[in-house]
Amino acid sequence: MGGWRVIRTLGKGITEINTPQGFVAESVSSAVILGAAHLGFAISTTQVCSGSVLGVGLGRRGATVRWSTVGQMVLAWVITIPSAAVFGGAAEFLADRIGGVPGVLVTAVLAVCVFAGIYAVSRRNPVTADNVNAPIPEGAQSALAIESPAAT
Repeated sequence: MGGWRVIRTLGKGITEINTPQGFVAESVSSAVILGAAHLGFAISTTQVCSGSVLGVGLGRRGATVRWSTVGQMVLAWVITIPSAAVFGGAAEFLADRIGGVPGVLVTAVLAVCVFAGIYAVSRRNPVTADNVNAPIPEGAQSALAIESPAAT
């Protein structure tokens, strides 16, 4: 559901990449992921791809890297595991307290409500196939800032 946002952040948010840079980043990502899988390491494909795009930006002469976006991504990675643990523990506690199938159903309904709320917030400024490649306005705080097609 967040695919276009991920594409926009990786393709324009960290650094501007074009087809050749995208090919290089994906090729390197594939090699790293396959190598890690062969060695038995558990890795995040999103983090590997993000790192590859960052490397492409750092390696290209004259390219600018949006360090604020990189910082936001790192912060999100740091927050993800503890947040998942807290919410997983809370869901288990609630399901266990209520007990059985009703506990699982209550937990599932609450989860769906949270997901619906997150989805509703994401629709305020949607990223779609029509605007994923729109320019990021100068001085934007986030890679998700969308410039209307009429302004370009």
